[in-house]
Amino acid sequence: MPIQYSPFFIQHLQGAFESLLRTETSRQFLSGTFRFDGDDFAVGQVVEYIDGQFLRSEEFARLLMIFDGGRVHAQNQRDFGLDDSPPGIYFTSVNRRIIHQGHKNRIGLVRIADDATGLFVESLDENVVGDLGEGAGEALGEAEYQQGLHVDHHYLADDAPHFLGTISFALCAMTAHNLGFMSISLIAGGGRGFNPDMIGYRYWPKVGFDAALLDGETVGAAHLADCRTVQDVLARDPAWWERNGSQRLMEFDLGEGSPSWGKLLDYLREKELV
Repeated sequence: MPIQYSPFFIQHLQGAFESLLRTETSRQFLSGTFRFDGDDFAVGQVVEYIDGQFLRSEEFARLLMIFDGGRVHAQNQRDFGLDDSPPGIYFTSVNRRIIHQGHKNRIGLVRIADDATGLFVESLDENVVGDLGEGAGEALGEAEYQQGLHVDHHYLADDAPHFLGTISFALCAMTAHNLGFMSISLIAGGGRGFNPDMIGYRYWPKVGFDAALLDGETVGAAHLADCRTVQDVLARDPAWWERNGSQRLMEFDLGEGSPSWGKLLDYLREKELV
């Protein structure tokens, strides 16, 4: 059964969603043809991606940013990873045509405690048994948890189609919203004191991600003294963030009417994608 659209999606996001689906980039690279744990899937086929949970192949591809012709493998990660990726069920994809050579993209379904937004559940073992085994899907949806996505690795080849990353993320976020997910998290890399070749700290806030500022981060910038978040700084002095910002965990709030949606839609319009 197709994903049911939320009232917020129908009123505020559906127009942009349909425009993105009409792009040549989406039709060519996110149509829903891939190999998942040894089985080939074509457009419109049903995928059981965790125990008892089903999506059509194109919905699965949008949710997890899986590009046509890719190979996908699912595996549980029971505790925090070396790169601080939270526990969850992770989907690793390889695609020689689209993904940067030597890299694998990796996105996880993770659980977030209801009583502390942004706080990941510390271990997958608390309610999930077996590698995608019986009860896995039920455990992810239990009442005391909200479900989210964590983008652990996301690299595109240098010659990947222009705006493929933006289009695939926007479709991912809209699909996750309609599935009732709470947020999307990632480490926005690069910036002051970190790998100078990474620009995530600059890019991801443009499409709606936000994070708290570090203690004392804006000392010496009096005009930013009352800023509390990355988005606060960007609203006042984006050039300061580009020069002085740095890597950290950021989140996109998938909730109805969140500021994240406004930022994403503004960016899509600015780039004339919708």
